[in-house]
Amino acid sequence: MKAYGALVWANTMMLLRARDALFWTFAFPIVFMVLIGTAFGQNPSFSAHIGIEGQGMARQALISALHHVPGMQVSLMTSGLAALKSGQIALLVESSRRHLTLVTANAPTSQTALSVVQGVITTMNLEALHAPIMFHTTIRQIHVHGTSYIDFLAPGILGMTLMNTGLFSGTSLITYRSQGILRRIRGTPLPTSTFIAARMTTQMIMALAQAFLILSVAEMLYHFKPAGHLSAMIPFLILGELAFMTVGFLIAGVANTMELATALTNIISLPMMFLAGVFYPVSQLPSFVRPLANVLPLRFLTSGLRGVVVHGTSLSHLGSDLMALALTGLLAGDLAVKFLRWETPYV
Repeated sequence: MKAYGALVWANTMMLLRARDALFWTFAFPIVFMVLIGTAFGQNPSFSAHIGIEGQGMARQALISALHHVPGMQVSLMTSGLAALKSGQIALLVESSRRHLTLVTANAPTSQTALSVVQGVITTMNLEALHAPIMFHTTIRQIHVHGTSYIDFLAPGILGMTLMNTGLFSGTSLITYRSQGILRRIRGTPLPTSTFIAARMTTQMIMALAQAFLILSVAEMLYHFKPAGHLSAMIPFLILGELAFMTVGFLIAGVANTMELATALTNIISLPMMFLAGVFYPVSQLPSFVRPLANVLPLRFLTSGLRGVVVHGTSLSHLGSDLMALALTGLLAGDLAVKFLRWETPYV
């Protein structure tokens, strides 16, 4: 037990002293989440630039009405069609006496601006008729937890980070093996199981630290509020990290060089990063890809983390995700033991 504790401490200190490892372990996932969350996670109010050409009494009335619509910028133009084609304006209104012609482009902003302007014109016509108001409407907005993009993204980034740290944990074994450290450890009274257990424990500590850091930053910057108790996330952190760590150990046993290990790790991690529901739901993938995406280990990890953290789902309803991660760890761990080599083979 004393040797186990000493190894865990030594592994942790080595990681903390490696600045490049610290960046990729802690800083990179945060920077990645902030960049994507800022780009796609906000819900800005709609704004559009409307160009108006021509004369007529309807022109001034429309300008006055649009000035009361938030986000609408109105400009008088003489070459509005060119401005619309170049993207300077979202919608062109051609005014001639009492007639208005609305010219749109095929851009989403143009279609939204068209709906807004049509609503304004309808209101102007009703007011001109002095028709009595039949219905008064009140808009009330409620917050539904788990519907914002950051609610979806934060658990996905956490799952991706656990995958990467687990897979790349095997590269340290290649370094130890090439430097003869594994051979010397095997010649000591230290049991192999103690060495492996200490290595895994260090990764678990890093996984818990990553989870705390990622969710804390999401809460501070984007007001992310977990729906479930965070203690329910621990089984997924442990099984997820174990599953990818054993795959990393398997890669270390199969690969003779660091270059080959890095290539194999990327071959495994990159498809999962984009197919396993990290940045967007698996349901949005093409139908012929979904069967593959649904059996990827990272998909079970991100699905389980979202269920616990975002939706507050109990672990009893996420048993299939836990079992899939455990099965991945058992199969990869069994193969890793068979392929584990203590010395670099010489060709």
